[in-house]
Amino acid sequence: MIPLDRVDSWTPFEWIDASRPLRPGTPVWPGDRPFELEQRREGGLVLSSFSTTCHVGTHLDAPLHLDPDGEGVEGVPLARCVGPAEVVKVPSTGGALSSQELPEGWAPATPRVLLRSDSYPIDGSIGAGFSALSAELVHWLADRGVLLVGLDTPSVDSFESEELVAHRALLARGMTWIEGLWLADAEPGTYLLVALPMRLEGAEAAPVRAILQRMNS
Repeated sequence: MIPLDRVDSWTPFEWIDASRPLRPGTPVWPGDRPFELEQRREGGLVLSSFSTTCHVGTHLDAPLHLDPDGEGVEGVPLARCVGPAEVVKVPSTGGALSSQELPEGWAPATPRVLLRSDSYPIDGSIGAGFSALSAELVHWLADRGVLLVGLDTPSVDSFESEELVAHRALLARGMTWIEGLWLADAEPGTYLLVALPMRLEGAEAAPVRAILQRMNS
């Protein structure tokens, strides 16, 4: 038996929480159901319940979000959500990012890419001004073997977007995407990503607890 004082002693780096906290007042897309937490005391126990949109905070979109015949969250391959990932610093442009705005000479070395724009504060209201993806960038990443894209903003599309070109490009290329990451504590580099969505069967999205651990170069 492994002594308790040696549990996790093999871990070379600390885990980084790349998730936004869920609490009353957590920003949601205008018109979506806000996050509400109710608690009561019963028989010496604390019992909680919550209600909110499935697109709250850090969350994963499933194909069903755009395709009525697509799979829900339960159909997203879990292998997509666990494994090596790269955190890449991108400009805080407030617009749709192109491949020309990636670091010079960079190409993905893992099938998971997390784009850190620092363009959306942790408790900022959701409105215009955050960085998003262009369809061109989605196709550029897909052509280089990327299967999962994560972004530290409320949406892969700009706030003003009506056609959702980035969402539709991701769907067309069979990619998985996570919105609303919190990457301020993750310097550019390679990490082990664990970002499993809640198993909400039949839902088009689900909150994710995303964590990162730095990998040796």
